[in-house]
Amino acid sequence: MNDAKRAAPRGMLLDYGGTLVEEAAFDPRAGMQILLTHVAHRPPNVSTDAIIERVDRVTEEVSARRDEFQIETPWAALTRLIYDYFGVRFAQSLDELEVEFWDASVTTRPMAGARETLEELHRAGIALGVVSNSSFRGEVIRHELSKHGLADHLSIVVASADYAVRKPNPLLFETAAGLLGVCAADIWFVGDRLDTDVAGARTAGMYPVWLAEATANEAGSAELVVHSWTELLSAYQRVIQSRR
Repeated sequence: MNDAKRAAPRGMLLDYGGTLVEEAAFDPRAGMQILLTHVAHRPPNVSTDAIIERVDRVTEEVSARRDEFQIETPWAALTRLIYDYFGVRFAQSLDELEVEFWDASVTTRPMAGARETLEELHRAGIALGVVSNSSFRGEVIRHELSKHGLADHLSIVVASADYAVRKPNPLLFETAAGLLGVCAADIWFVGDRLDTDVAGARTAGMYPVWLAEATANEAGSAELVVHSWTELLSAYQRVIQSRR
């Protein structure tokens, strides 16, 4: 779409993984070891190998099928499915342990230019938020973003774990728009995946922006293709200048 015809956004919703941050490492076994340090009761016949086998089964039968049905499986529910089977009880609430599990398991690094672009958009008065497909709560996603200075200007962090459905289901996008307080038609949605981010945003009536790899040439169903946060900011500035 020509910049002169493109609608200026009042809000911008952003994907999390692959857009704001990239995952540098994921070690769920390290998370499991952290959980086991907070056990209040563990039957003597429950081995670590048995727990690992249960984790693998739950992952294969439940977690791996989330995209197929666009239904989310929250971390706390999965954790109960694993440990309640053995009669294992924890000394802390699962909400508290979820953050500890995350910190032990997940390592991310910020995408180049993301923080600076968010600051510029915030100064311009754009309402900002995140919509993430994640088994972890939005509070945990915000916790991770804050490590990189990416959470300061976010009005909302919507995680599928808190709302039962996953992108591209438009219900999640519509809910995020409602929480942001901006009409869907006035929102740019920025994400790195055509199948979930771009497709879902378009169905929900938002303006889909694909943050694509540098080698990507096809726009797919995206209205706008950018290859960096710097390009995204430039595209926004062109739209604003075309209306002066």
